[in-house]
Amino acid sequence: MWLICHNIPLLALLAVSFTKGDSVLYKPPLAKGVLRSSGGILVLRTFDNHKHIQLNQNYMFSVGLVGLPNAGKSTLFNLLTKRSVPAENFPFTTIDPHDGIVEVPDERIGVLSKLTSSKKEVYATIEFRDIAGLIKNAHKGEGLGNAFLGHIQEVDLILLVVRSFKNDDIIHVENRVNPQEDEEILMLELTLADEKRLESTIIRIQKEAKKDPHAEAKIEVLEHIMTKLSNLEPARNFEMDTTWDKEVIEWRKGLNLLTDKPVLKLANINFEGENVPYESDFELDILSEYEFAEMTPAERIELGIPEQTGIDKMIRAAFKKLNLSTYLTCGEMETRAWTFTNGMKAPECAGKIHSDFEKKFIKAEVVAYNDFVANGSWKAAFEKGAVKTLGKDYVMLDGDVVEFKIGG
Repeated sequence: MWLICHNIPLLALLAVSFTKGDSVLYKPPLAKGVLRSSGGILVLRTFDNHKHIQLNQNYMFSVGLVGLPNAGKSTLFNLLTKRSVPAENFPFTTIDPHDGIVEVPDERIGVLSKLTSSKKEVYATIEFRDIAGLIKNAHKGEGLGNAFLGHIQEVDLILLVVRSFKNDDIIHVENRVNPQEDEEILMLELTLADEKRLESTIIRIQKEAKKDPHAEAKIEVLEHIMTKLSNLEPARNFEMDTTWDKEVIEWRKGLNLLTDKPVLKLANINFEGENVPYESDFELDILSEYEFAEMTPAERIELGIPEQTGIDKMIRAAFKKLNLSTYLTCGEMETRAWTFTNGMKAPECAGKIHSDFEKKFIKAEVVAYNDFVANGSWKAAFEKGAVKTLGKDYVMLDGDVVEFKIGG
């Protein structure tokens, strides 16, 4: 098996363990020669982020914080990433998107790390982007709208941050507090931006119809989507079944429309003040969470504040909305959570570690997290029959603790 390497000194070697129990050293391909085990099967539990080894660079899923000016987005972003982002009480303070990588809270990592005496803990991550506030007619370019809408197109999930609290000292761009109307403004701007883009796309396809055998079908798809948008429905509500040509289906996926993206709605409230009722996915007192961010769980309990922060719940909710889960690898070197999309099979998940592992996948030895913890170690889990040996058709589950076996 070959590892992708970079900046490798000739003597840089990576130790791996093989099924026959022998410890083998692999020379990277830039060095001369590769040592192989006669068994030819690599057992992978976990990899260290060694500076000489380049693991598979997984796609980083991103969440865009979208809202009207002064909805609380920048304060929320500061809370999420502890980065210095302007949050003054003034519209358009945030002109360029700011992004930060956030760990997904997972108590399982600490438990497995302790059981296996890991030297390092690596959590799943997700990117959050603070996108400057939209206003009415952003799709026409007002309030720097075109640039902001372009930034939204780059994310995988839209987190609508909507102000529900009343406070005369904090300016509202519409000079009132009405969260439902704020949501309608935001979604209307995304819808109108999609309509504007599709109108141009239809004209372009019509001009190139003679060169494209799928032009007629593509225009039909766009017209279906336009009907949804004109009824103020998101583009994602138009679903294509298997009767459509596969190439047209793939082309449709590539449109990446703003209203194709999943949406989570967050109500920014004041627990101790007056709030306007609003039906959201969850509520968060962003300012209070920011002020309590440095408190330990014990200190939060002492003050009557929930031990689990609202931010932890929000990050998990975003992860779930993106249809993501994690499988776990653990050992002395590290305990790590690996992100995968629900429904992925074992070889695809192995490929999250390194692309070669998907191609040369042989089997996976899997134990459910709770069973691993109950037994306390890989050895005990094997002895108690808790470990299952599974093949290429196994659909991975959240919390699977895994050893992959990869061909040499």
